[in-house]
Amino acid sequence: MASVDILPPVFPEAVPVVFGADDTFFIPLVVCIQSLVENTSPENNYDIVVLANKFRPEFIALLEKIAEGRPNVSIRIHDVASFLARWDMGKLKTGHRLTTAAYYRLFIPELMQDYRKALYIDGDTILMEDVANLYHTDISGCYAGVVRDYNIIRDMSESFKAHVTGLLGVQDTSQYFNSGVLLLDLDAMRRDFPLAFLMEQAELKGAKHHDQDVLNSLFYGRVRFLHPRWNCMWQSEELYADVEGGREALDAPGLIHYPGRSKPWLKAGAFLAPARHYWKHALKCPYADEIVRVFHEDCRRSVRQNPLTLFQYLRYQLCTAVFGERKKRYYSSKIAKLREELRVTRRIMRSGNHELPWQD
Repeated sequence: MASVDILPPVFPEAVPVVFGADDTFFIPLVVCIQSLVENTSPENNYDIVVLANKFRPEFIALLEKIAEGRPNVSIRIHDVASFLARWDMGKLKTGHRLTTAAYYRLFIPELMQDYRKALYIDGDTILMEDVANLYHTDISGCYAGVVRDYNIIRDMSESFKAHVTGLLGVQDTSQYFNSGVLLLDLDAMRRDFPLAFLMEQAELKGAKHHDQDVLNSLFYGRVRFLHPRWNCMWQSEELYADVEGGREALDAPGLIHYPGRSKPWLKAGAFLAPARHYWKHALKCPYADEIVRVFHEDCRRSVRQNPLTLFQYLRYQLCTAVFGERKKRYYSSKIAKLREELRVTRRIMRSGNHELPWQD
């Protein structure tokens, strides 16, 4: 069996923040870390760790550059090759824009044995305030501090509900949480969940929402639910209409999460209001020119594909007139998305130069 690296702390006391990433996820990651560093306080040390495998050297250099001139901030990219050599990662389910990097968070307790607690954060997020405010939350007696996945809870189908209550053993589906922000009690996890067990559970229970399902199953009944402002999903205000603390999450988010297909660095999400927070930091980060190039290329692609998008829009409208009520609901959601896509594409075509959203 290959030896496993142990990652020592950089500072005697610090706020450890861990990410899992691969080359395909670099754009959101670099902007997220830019936002994290911009909101740090000189009163704290910050130990930022990116778990990756065969990360491109230029990406490593760009990330490390963000910490320049800040002696209280360390950014390290740690290659998880020694962990990957121990497990057949091909047995783990991926898809829906998630790669095996989503499972790297399961390595944290064993990798960071000299840490008692750590934050794990998905890269497609933006920090709106000092992450230390989240890290210092008391999670005594729990495996993790988490935020409910209000999006999944609201739209949970009967088949997924059966999956959650059956295979995962989460009897109260309103407690299903999102794994994009995790304040982990590493001592508790090491005590109760050896890595071999975690990987076995990942293989058995990761078929639908991957690592998120695994952690919901293992942590059920032993989590501290955090205020929704610490994992504010950006899809719509309606999502938080009936959520306790939902208005505050929208008005004063501590962390904005950009899940789903409409990413803020692409045309489909760039013109939505919450994307302004993303662009504020994207234009300051050391990868800004490439992020802007990717955005412009996506705009040009949408213009080229506009005739096909319009055809699909008209076809779905016809389908709603032909099929029954159940199919109507399905096609109506498709129509709404395509209508918004056509609207944004028209705006791009009128501007002529693919205007950069939120430039001011």
